[in-house]
Amino acid sequence: MADVVQLGMEIVEDDESEVRVLCESRKNVADIVLLAMEIVEDDESDDEFDAELEAAFALAACKLLRADRNRVSGYFQNVTSRYFDFEFKKLFRLSRETCDLVCERFSRSSSYPKAVSGRRQISAEETILIALSYIGNRSSMNSVADRFDVTESSVVLCLRRVLDFLMDISDEVIAWPDDAELARSKTRFLSKSGGKGPRNTVGCTDGSHVEIAKPEDSTASYISRKKWPSIILQGICNDQNKFLDVFIEFPGSAHDARVLKESPFFAEATSKCGDDCILGDSAYPLLPWLSTPYRDNGSSFTSWKKKFNKYHSQQRVAIENTFGLVKQRFRRLYLIDVKSILQCCKIVMGACVLHNLCNAERDFMAELADNPHIDDVGNNDEDIGITSPAFSES
Repeated sequence: MADVVQLGMEIVEDDESEVRVLCESRKNVADIVLLAMEIVEDDESDDEFDAELEAAFALAACKLLRADRNRVSGYFQNVTSRYFDFEFKKLFRLSRETCDLVCERFSRSSSYPKAVSGRRQISAEETILIALSYIGNRSSMNSVADRFDVTESSVVLCLRRVLDFLMDISDEVIAWPDDAELARSKTRFLSKSGGKGPRNTVGCTDGSHVEIAKPEDSTASYISRKKWPSIILQGICNDQNKFLDVFIEFPGSAHDARVLKESPFFAEATSKCGDDCILGDSAYPLLPWLSTPYRDNGSSFTSWKKKFNKYHSQQRVAIENTFGLVKQRFRRLYLIDVKSILQCCKIVMGACVLHNLCNAERDFMAELADNPHIDDVGNNDEDIGITSPAFSES
């Protein structure tokens, strides 16, 4: 027995390199703890000895668990380049070609420091991959840091630099199209409804809830109709699921019509749309540039109104599909667990910019093609009196 206790104490005192030899996996830790508990439960054992043994093995297990959570040495340098293209895209949510394009632009931007004295410089490519690992998946910053063999603070810094870069190019990437593209878009929208229904549609709009961690201030205003905290992503898209305008940061309790009215696009809509229109659901008001479905008021709801609503819906579904595509590609948008509302908004905006870059490069996710639907769009309930710093690109 004394030898076993001594072994436990030696494990506690060993450095981490020696601990890894003694314990190569968490399974070994479980075995050691199980052995300790069996000895402690032995009726013939001494109470004082049991206490010492239990303490020794508890300390040893803690040490082993800490040692077992080690970083992956050389992951970026030796592993990422060996991924097959489909593996790379599955992990980082962009194709290699699109990622190379983003890396090249990022390396020339003011967001990427050209030299840092006294420490290892994280390359532009590695910085982008670190940010994509966080935005594209639900991995914690801790696990991303372990994978890339960097500190958690380095992950935060890389994410901040990439988001700043994406914000800088957002005006270029998310922009209202020219007249020629608007004309082509009208034709394609009409084909979605079999040549019937609204004939001058150039876009669709709606709001989508992005779940966030519970904010410290004004908590009630962020609670959505689904009873969880969120911010609203208002988007306008074309027929090809490209964002034409994005407006973010209104709390989850806000009504869709309120968000639209407070957005920068509202003041510019008449000049941008001209004689054309965008489509919205019944949460929005009917305006010269905003077409909404007819309300079903019972016996006077005629068949031609029902048909119009059907064609209207066939065109308007593009915005729901767009939200579905961006959220399923960049899974962080299912829950952004950071405390800063501004940081949440930057992550959402960054995902929208990346979505448009992928769209422009025809970089689509095959597994999303048949299931782009998202079910958390819109907020038709009455909102409460709230104000919010708006965040938009158009």
